[in-house]
Amino acid sequence: VEDKESKTTAAACAIHVGAAADPRNMSGLAHFCEHMCFLGSEKYPGENEYKRYLSSHGGRSNASTSLHLTTYKFDVLAAHAEKAIDIFSNFFIAPLFTLSGTSREVQAVDSENSKNLTADSRRRLQVIKDIVDPKHYYSKFTT
Repeated sequence: VEDKESKTTAAACAIHVGAAADPRNMSGLAHFCEHMCFLGSEKYPGENEYKRYLSSHGGRSNASTSLHLTTYKFDVLAAHAEKAIDIFSNFFIAPLFTLSGTSREVQAVDSENSKNLTADSRRRLQVIKDIVDPKHYYSKFTT
């Protein structure tokens, strides 16, 4: 959709890989990768450069990992969209996956999971996961 009168620009990227693709011995890998992509690229190595750029130009970002998709999205004031798109696209061209970010993001994914353990909707989901065929992808870990 294009609206030349709009004050903001938004973009999203949906990747057809989610928690169902995680190896059984690496639960949470897709979600971890979602987090790590936000931490910089070869062209934009600053860990908080993207968030700083968006917030200083009226924007925001988010991402989510489901069973089959990982979706990244952002919006920003239209006058600053070109650089935001460049930063965003470089997450997928040459992400850094730094050692310094790794342990922190493993903890962030674990923290999200811990927070979800008490949510009734997540508890119902876990009951279903526990009764399906354990070889089926639906039984895999999700946060």
